[in-house]
Amino acid sequence: MNRFYFIISLLLYQIFSFQDLYGKQTEKDDNIFYIEEAKDYANIIEYMDYYVDPSSQLGIQDISSPEYINKFEPVSDIHVVYEAFDQNIWLRLKIKNLENIHNHSWYFESWGFDINQFTYYFPNPDGSFTANTSGYDFPFYQRNIKHKNFNYLLDIRPGEQKTYYFKVKRSYPLAFNLHLRTNEKFIAHTLNEYYFLGIYYGVLTLILVFNLYLVYKLRDTLYLYFAGLILACIWFSFGRDGLGFQYLWPNHPEFNFLTQGNITQVAVVIATLLFSNRFVQKYNTSSLMFRATIIAIILKFVLFFIQDTLFHIEGRTYIGLTISIMLVPFSIGLRLLLKSKIYSWSYIFAYACLFLVIINSHTIAFALFDDQVINWYFVHPVIFLEVVLFSLSIFNQMKFLQEQYKTVSEEKTLALEEKNRLADELNNKLQQKVKERTEKIENMAKDLASKNVQLQTTNLKLQELNTQVNQINEYLRKNNEQLRTNMEEVTKNLALMKGLDFESFKNVFPDKDSCLQFLSELKWKDKYICRKCGYNKYAEAPNHGRRCKNCNYFESPTVETLFHKLKFPIEKAFYILYLSNRKDVDLTLNELSEILDLRRETCWAFKNKITQAMEKVGHNKDLSGWENLVLVHLE
Repeated sequence: MNRFYFIISLLLYQIFSFQDLYGKQTEKDDNIFYIEEAKDYANIIEYMDYYVDPSSQLGIQDISSPEYINKFEPVSDIHVVYEAFDQNIWLRLKIKNLENIHNHSWYFESWGFDINQFTYYFPNPDGSFTANTSGYDFPFYQRNIKHKNFNYLLDIRPGEQKTYYFKVKRSYPLAFNLHLRTNEKFIAHTLNEYYFLGIYYGVLTLILVFNLYLVYKLRDTLYLYFAGLILACIWFSFGRDGLGFQYLWPNHPEFNFLTQGNITQVAVVIATLLFSNRFVQKYNTSSLMFRATIIAIILKFVLFFIQDTLFHIEGRTYIGLTISIMLVPFSIGLRLLLKSKIYSWSYIFAYACLFLVIINSHTIAFALFDDQVINWYFVHPVIFLEVVLFSLSIFNQMKFLQEQYKTVSEEKTLALEEKNRLADELNNKLQQKVKERTEKIENMAKDLASKNVQLQTTNLKLQELNTQVNQINEYLRKNNEQLRTNMEEVTKNLALMKGLDFESFKNVFPDKDSCLQFLSELKWKDKYICRKCGYNKYAEAPNHGRRCKNCNYFESPTVETLFHKLKFPIEKAFYILYLSNRKDVDLTLNELSEILDLRRETCWAFKNKITQAMEKVGHNKDLSGWENLVLVHLE
């Protein structure tokens, strides 16, 4: 019998033990979060309750009292509620630690660093709560843990169960991303996060400093606009990770509104448009591209003003309008690049990255990824890639301009070498003529010396040979006059450069480009001064013109010269001017018209213009070259 009672007792004990165990397991069905192992716990918001305080007057003693303990509702969405921006939202988290390890410290972390007010209530053993208030509207030093996110020590030991309260006030329906992790995992995650953000900002800063150096050395607005774009990207990033508040203005939370998404997006868009316009204009100057850029900037400002003041534009619509505004100058710039046979893939992909940045700036309306952390930090590598691609575009442009400058320099060198060859050829001919005249003069001098010796030896017979001496003197006088005449003729030949027909002249000035190059070198041989603003720095322009670096005024080589507003080929006008300065050639208008294949009236009109220029400056054909008439300007 005793054995029977023993067996019955054992069975009853097993049944009650099973019921106990089953009862403990069913306790997990309550809205309690259980810590079972040392790992990262994400999406803690799913285990929390919430209560919206319409009056925003309730305190922790009210919320934790039995009156309100059953008014909390389970959280069904990571945004909790999509409204209640002017009301306090209370969050409640019940945690039970089922671990057996006593050396783990647990931390609660909210990755929504831009919450306006976040108050953490830590439960004390006596039933009271210790509060810590911080947030985007409070100085950074009020945080217990000086981290860009909100981090709090839970201090929950194995076997303990505690209830924590959080009071939240926000300005937009952010998605709550809450985590639980041990001290070791919290430190490892924080070090990695700050390490990669440090590399990100460090590289952007190095590129920024390098571009500011290029602005100082090259005085080119392209690098100034690119530096502005990098600053706008850094500013935009501060609005995504909160490091600006932590390190730049920790005691001035009122500055945090400057990192709002719409404001930083405007800065990035405008900086990109200005940089893009200057980048394309260096390949192919276009007033259409400039006007499209200005209009796009104005439209973006209007869109920003309407969004923040008049009425609200839904996020997806705002993204679509912004991208549409930017596509117009981008398309025009891309067409200009293709027209110049410039295939800058890095420039195109950089713009694609910019569009991703614009889309990602509205993560509430358009989430690219389900993971909120990846969705939030995705913009950093995209911005980094955008800056790197734009930098590659600049380097490719520098290489292109360098090769273009090298080609132009080689062509200019060849032209100068040809010019020097022709000048040397003419100088050699003149030197040969001078040498011949000099030898003749020396022979005559020797003859005179011989006759002087004869005169000295026949001095005693002076009276008898007086007639002969007079004849010899007359002979010497004639020789001297002839010698003087010959010397004057040589001087004139040097000045007039006789002997070039139209075919020979075309070897010197074969086409329009060589004439414009000669005219440009002659016009600005002393110094360049802008006629519009007086600035003395310029950039080389097409057709050997010059463009002022201050006011962008373009001046052609023919402006305010004898060839201003010329209606026929300039190389033919050069030859007419050349012939007009020669005394040994007197072609009729019909002959000149036939040689140059021009109308007789055209030849007459330009020769008349040359005559007016000669009268204006008092030109002397005998002493002055034809190039002295080139810079004469007739109103």
